[in-house]
Amino acid sequence: MKTLDHVSGGLAVLAGFVLVGLIGLTFADVVLRYVFAAPILGTKDLLEMGMVTVVALAFPFTWRIGGHIVVDLIPEYGIDVLDRGRDIAVRAIGLFVFAVLAWRAWLRADDAALFNEATNMIEVPFRPFFWVLAAAAAFQALVLAVEIGLAATGRPLGFRAAWAAAETDSA
Repeated sequence: MKTLDHVSGGLAVLAGFVLVGLIGLTFADVVLRYVFAAPILGTKDLLEMGMVTVVALAFPFTWRIGGHIVVDLIPEYGIDVLDRGRDIAVRAIGLFVFAVLAWRAWLRADDAALFNEATNMIEVPFRPFFWVLAAAAAFQALVLAVEIGLAATGRPLGFRAAWAAAETDSA
């Protein structure tokens, strides 16, 4: 699990660099637009494609640290077997969703190439961004599959819990 956590963290750092670049692009565009009346051509296209990359690359890390918004429809019962069953069911649903997302994004990449789909202003091709989305969703599905295995054996699931267990073992 440590390897998956490190890869998740690396993807999150990469997403952070892309986000910083998008912030810089937005700042430069605003300054050029309002001070010099010369906006950067294609800023909107780059921002849209950049945000696809940021969100896709941040999936696994956000999941591992518990950063998603959670609605407790199924409560914690305080009974280990029921709580593990709930954790497995939630992860199984997520695994299905992300596996379908990866599959459909991969197919859409081929369609995007076939139909020469690109952004409106500067014609950035969609295909590579569908590949990023497919790869990130497939990695998230892998993370969920590993977590299902951990939940089935009663081992800690969360990023923080996994690191705390590792620190206890090494001490």
